Amino acid sequence: MKKKTGWLLAILAMAAGLRLLLIGTRSIQYDDAFSLLLAERSLLEIVQGTAADTMPPLFYFLLHFWGLIQPGIVFARLLSVLLSLGTVWLVYELVRLVSGSERGGLAAAFLAAVSPLQIYHAQDIRMYALVMLTEAGYLVCFFHWIRAKNGARRRSLFAAGMILCAAAALYSHNLAGFGLIVPNAYLLLKRDWKNLGRLLALQLLVGVFFAPWLVYLPGQLQKIQAAFWTPRPGVIELVQALVMLVASLPLPGVWLWAGVLIALQVVVLTAIEAARLYRKEAQTRDALVFFGLLLLLPPALLFGVSYLIRPVFVPRGFLISSAGLLGLAGLVIARQWKAGGGKLLLGLFVLAAVISIPYQITYQAFPRSPFAEAAAYLSESQRPGDVIVNDNKLSHFPLAVYAPELEMKFLADEVGSANDTLAPATQAAMDLTAEGSIAAAAGSADRLRFIVFAKTLEEYAQMGSAHPAIRWLEMNYALTSKEVFGDLEVRTYER
Repeated sequence: MKKKTGWLLAILAMAAGLRLLLIGTRSIQYDDAFSLLLAERSLLEIVQGTAADTMPPLFYFLLHFWGLIQPGIVFARLLSVLLSLGTVWLVYELVRLVSGSERGGLAAAFLAAVSPLQIYHAQDIRMYALVMLTEAGYLVCFFHWIRAKNGARRRSLFAAGMILCAAAALYSHNLAGFGLIVPNAYLLLKRDWKNLGRLLALQLLVGVFFAPWLVYLPGQLQKIQAAFWTPRPGVIELVQALVMLVASLPLPGVWLWAGVLIALQVVVLTAIEAARLYRKEAQTRDALVFFGLLLLLPPALLFGVSYLIRPVFVPRGFLISSAGLLGLAGLVIARQWKAGGGKLLLGLFVLAAVISIPYQITYQAFPRSPFAEAAAYLSESQRPGDVIVNDNKLSHFPLAVYAPELEMKFLADEVGSANDTLAPATQAAMDLTAEGSIAAAAGSADRLRFIVFAKTLEEYAQMGSAHPAIRWLEMNYALTSKEVFGDLEVRTYER
């Protein structure tokens, strides 16, 4: 037991090291900045801001109190790192508990430690590491609950853990419920009607705890459909989801095809070896069925809902399905090691990590542009009376985090467009108001700094037109300088 504990601690230490790589220099993006800026507000303002947005408020609450200990991007990321490390341990515990295999649990924990998907969300200042942790905790409590043999008190403790974790998951992400019903399907397949009835009663209590937020849920789902990139899924979306479970997106050039090929090989090999294991070892069948359900059921339900009701097929919405793949692969690696399939599968996972992680943590293009360098330049070159205007919120929010001392403005998104995602109520809660036009933002300024993504300029050029804000600026000002930071341009105009 001591040896296995040592292996688990070594895996957790490795996981921590990978999640801390470049944590202080990796650029943030709009979503990270949104989290940081909203978490600075009062709890009431956080509720008001999230009610008009797309996600519930729990993560912002945690980040609010975490930021009271120490502000800053690095410390904020440490919250996600700790949550992700908790998930690595829970993956180990879940596989060990369901299958009875310590080696399978350690193998799954190792895969979680090096997973590009898990590392990405461990460095994100978003709610996804929290969702993964709470849903994994719910599943661990579930198996302890149905297997508890030491009296009603122990069973009640795990039931309380299930309720707490499920409610926390729902208050973290609006699509978390699709992962929480996997135990229902598992008990249904086992025809365990007694525990299924008890589980439904517990889930009813979870619904009572989540009821205060249900009034906002339809509007938030409507906003996800209307204002975000959620088309009805097809073959491309399914392949992308598979690649994200194993490798990372985007990847440059030939590495993209390598990532796709490795991901497909992992999925096919895991399925083949798991089927062999199912036929060969009766004691692992129950575990294989459960992890297969965990892998397939949430995305399948989201896929179906996307066609029957509205498009909600978002890979982050079934993040817990990655634990299903890790569980299946961990058992295959542990049980099929001598046969060779386990060694090959482990090698493919490690190869996917080697290809993905370096590019993932050093990526500095839209939307994760080099905002820190641009903010430093703006701070150093700013003159009294200068007006700084961002073309949109995607650059304004990160720059506001890196250079809070600068007074900056940003232009409003076109009303009703796919980019119109920052609701007026959320702007009010954050004390941020978008400018209706470049003329209103400029006012009577003699010198104006305009910040725009190269990607935006390319899109206008492809449409055969000039950027309307730049066209107005060129009619009323003279361009005196242009500094480029990756794919971010800082243009200086003087009247």
